[in-house]
Amino acid sequence: MITRLFKWKRPRGAALVVIAGLVAAGATAGVVFAALVTDSGTHDLTVPNKETSTGLVSLGNASVEYIGSSANNQSSGTGLFDPFVRLQGSPAEEGFNTDAPVTLDTKTGIWTHAILASAIPVVDCDGTGSGTATCWELFVDINDSNNAKRISLNDVEIWFTDSATLSGYPFAEPGTTNNSKEYDFNGHILINDVNQGSGRGDLRYLVPTAGHPFTSSTYFVLYSKWGVTSGTAGNFGTGTYVSDGGFEEWKVRKAPNVGIVKTANPVGPVSAGTDIGFDITVSNTGAAEATNVTISDPLPAGGALDWSLNPAFSGCSITGSVGAETLNCTFATLAAGASIGPIHIQSPTTQADCALVSNTATVASGNNGGGSSTATVTVECAAIKILKQSTKTGNPLVANAGAVFSYDSSSVTDNGAGDEDSTIGEVCVSGLAPGTYTVNETGAPSGYGSAGQTNLSAVAVNGTNCTTNQPTGTGVVTFTNSPLYDLQVNFRDGGSNETSATISCTNTGTADTTAATGWDTTNTFLGEEAPETVVCTVVVDP
Repeated sequence: MITRLFKWKRPRGAALVVIAGLVAAGATAGVVFAALVTDSGTHDLTVPNKETSTGLVSLGNASVEYIGSSANNQSSGTGLFDPFVRLQGSPAEEGFNTDAPVTLDTKTGIWTHAILASAIPVVDCDGTGSGTATCWELFVDINDSNNAKRISLNDVEIWFTDSATLSGYPFAEPGTTNNSKEYDFNGHILINDVNQGSGRGDLRYLVPTAGHPFTSSTYFVLYSKWGVTSGTAGNFGTGTYVSDGGFEEWKVRKAPNVGIVKTANPVGPVSAGTDIGFDITVSNTGAAEATNVTISDPLPAGGALDWSLNPAFSGCSITGSVGAETLNCTFATLAAGASIGPIHIQSPTTQADCALVSNTATVASGNNGGGSSTATVTVECAAIKILKQSTKTGNPLVANAGAVFSYDSSSVTDNGAGDEDSTIGEVCVSGLAPGTYTVNETGAPSGYGSAGQTNLSAVAVNGTNCTTNQPTGTGVVTFTNSPLYDLQVNFRDGGSNETSATISCTNTGTADTTAATGWDTTNTFLGEEAPETVVCTVVVDP
């Protein structure tokens, strides 16, 4: 059985391929250094009130937007976000996330910790879900006071590292450690924090992922600096853009992470004539509930494959005619950390299904996550072999084709219908369900008598065939047949017309008393079986 697993686009498969290539070429294992992406400039994201939002504003490579809480139904609960670094200071503040003791203006607590790059949600960079470029999605919960709403974001750095306890900012650059700066914004992002309270994603920051490969053990470190902009250049609000001492908290959106695993059950190989089946399990390893979870599974077609749910599973059904069946499932929700299944489907098999049966199921969700999983199972068939031998010394194979044999309810003819062996006197039949078959000769070849054997048992063993792995041992049965001959003994008077004779022979054949031409008396026997000794007595009475 081979089971292959595919998940949604967090982590990034293409990035892992790049890493494998670089490591193979001799790069340092761990962090793979990428070209630094930089943004700069002054960008006005101020809005007049919580009813409005800026929409995405380009910084050059990355983009940001301020989200008014009323205009976008911005949640005030903490259940939708996972914070990973909190800063608090005045009039400026700076810090970064780590599991090491905090420094600078970073606040200790559950809101500051190391986070893996693979845990940062990836979204379309256009913000609508219709683009092809992907970005890391970061949020900031801004908590300046209601009286001093203005604040500036002046520096954003993203680092990759293989350490969960990175410390000592500014960090060492590539070449001396496994630290790599991937992104750097240096400038002025002007904000008028009109939203009230905490627990919101006030500022959304999208950073392109392209060109930033990472492994499953790469940590994502975000350094930021706030409140160093002076002046009143923003469109809305009054005063400077310094921090007033409230906290600023970087966080990621809690998202579902829906995946699917399909396995063969039984794992196989499975003998033809035995049921095959697959189990499907859908899991949500993310931090948020998944909605509108659907499974689509076009089921394999085969000689006798006819699929069913066993047992029935609520929300699932199999539709379509035999050979074009599909499993479809729909579930309204899948809670974070929960799973659905196993959903078991099965089908009977016959010798017509002897092959590798492959099946791929796909899961999707309405709010994020999905993937595919493929499983395979081998349906094995078997073969039997029949030998047709002469009773002559050494038991050579018969010289004539055409012997007919039955095996259970089927029939095969030597070098004719159903025979996969080209040698006269050898019959091979493959594609059988493993098991024991009762074999009889139902027709002898021309020139031979009937076989002396009946009801022979041939054992068809998994994996045997008529080419590379022919049956041996109990998979082979042998029928022996005597070659036939005709015998004629004749008497004729020598010319005196005074003699006569009687002829008698011991035989098992068919007597033919028709006198041979030119002879007075004949005794003919047809279809005698050799070898045998025939004794003929001729009584001559002149």
